[in-house]
Amino acid sequence: MSKKILMLVGDYAEDYETMVPFQFLTGLGYSVHAVCPNKKNGDHIATAIHDFE
Repeated sequence: MSKKILMLVGDYAEDYETMVPFQFLTGLGYSVHAVCPNKKNGDHIATAIHDFE
């Protein structure tokens, strides 16, 4: 049985700050669940990628 992690995410998040830890922890065998206030199961959140060049 894998350990479970609950990841709290805002309704607008930096893509790399959200997806990299999610995928990394999943790859290590953890069961990761992301939740966001006022969102239901299966809803999506907006993400952004900042390019400072």
